[in-house]
Amino acid sequence: MAQADTPLVSVVVSARGNTANVRSLLDALAAQTLPGGKMEAVVVDNDLPGPVRPVADAVRDGDWPFPVRVLYEPTPGLSAGRNRGICAARGRYIAITDPDITPEPGWLQALVDAIEEEKVFAVGGRTTVQYPGGQAVALTKALRECHGAVDWPAGRELAVWPYWVTGCNLLFDRQTALDIALFRTDLGRRGWWMGDCEDLEFIDRARQAGHQTLIEPAAVVSHPVYRPETTLRYFVRQGAGHGVCVARMHLSVTVEPAAIQASRKAVHAAAINLAAGWTFLDRSRAVEAARDLARIGAYHLERGRLRLLGRRPIPLAQPTPKKETPAWT
Repeated sequence: MAQADTPLVSVVVSARGNTANVRSLLDALAAQTLPGGKMEAVVVDNDLPGPVRPVADAVRDGDWPFPVRVLYEPTPGLSAGRNRGICAARGRYIAITDPDITPEPGWLQALVDAIEEEKVFAVGGRTTVQYPGGQAVALTKALRECHGAVDWPAGRELAVWPYWVTGCNLLFDRQTALDIALFRTDLGRRGWWMGDCEDLEFIDRARQAGHQTLIEPAAVVSHPVYRPETTLRYFVRQGAGHGVCVARMHLSVTVEPAAIQASRKAVHAAAINLAAGWTFLDRSRAVEAARDLARIGAYHLERGRLRLLGRRPIPLAQPTPKKETPAWT
């Protein structure tokens, strides 16, 4: 393939059960300030097998200023779909996002500017959450963080605690990603299973291999969160999935203690919050506590299961003082 035919950025999106939004996302990509000749879209069909392919139907006869390719990945799971798209992509950089994301016009250009100016492996943008149907409960900060990061830096900062990237707003160097291995398929959303941490593990693994990631708050996308995703049932399921995935992260990366919070002290605090929430009719506090108990229980159960299977974890990280100057300058 000629160099002139190689796009600068491949936007990879995996769709499963939310194909109605694919076309809207492609329309938003067409409105990007990054020229269409510098990008391509790789849409991965991760729906159940069958004669009808809604993803292909959604993009058929579309007229966009960049090539759009539709691939099929039969293995269910967000990580499997993204990995399929990354392997087939032709761009120097990979931008991963989701079908229901709405990027601002300068999104891709801001990510590309940051990765090329700072010479880093990856750049994560700012993701804002919209609640178009309202909330089932008044969400605490901890519950809002289940839908994405809440705290964002004023300018470019390293993606280290308390900042983290979101998988729907991330750009990285494709070849480096292939060298360090792609997203773990035992992490992340998979059908009804509410897993996560595939993006966090990926970035942590890259960082521990010497590749840095930045937060660029000027690269903005938004995503909707609906009322069923603000209920007790949702948060308990999300907490259990998160606990399992954090336990699995120990197999490949050194996990920061602040990301675990599963000690006896954490159990005691969650139990007190649960009792206080129900006693004083503070529903949001009770929901947060119930999620914490589900998360902690699932974390320890999965850690025990992995030990029985002989899977040896990497030792925990030791707290390190925060540097005053950015490491990439």
